[in-house]
Amino acid sequence: MKTDWNLIREALGTVIDSCERLEALGYRETHRNLTVDVGDRPVSVWEFLTSAATLAENARYQVIRERHDQQMDLRYVPETARMLVATTAACAELIGAGRHPPAERCVKDMIDWYRNYFDPHVADAINSAAADDASS
Repeated sequence: MKTDWNLIREALGTVIDSCERLEALGYRETHRNLTVDVGDRPVSVWEFLTSAATLAENARYQVIRERHDQQMDLRYVPETARMLVATTAACAELIGAGRHPPAERCVKDMIDWYRNYFDPHVADAINSAAADDASS
């Protein structure tokens, strides 16, 4: 089964951009009560922040429901999903940690490992097995 990695990349990129803009605006907890008129109703920054998290949760559950409706339930959490969730959790800890965050070297080593070890070595193993299968 294939994955629409471009949709995932776009969703993650968009939320990263929104988080970055929020930080660039100098967002502080005291801004939560600020409001802006949307239509004819004042909406607080806190309502936007809550909606942002809730929207992502609701999208997740919608994907789960539609996968079930299409008999595409996950029997287990795919390894790629586990990699994505773990990396996202690690990156979430970097928010607000400054320009030289704690464990910066560790994160950069992780990035290097994916690019220079995981990708080429796993590809070599799978390609080698495929070549062996083809020659059998």
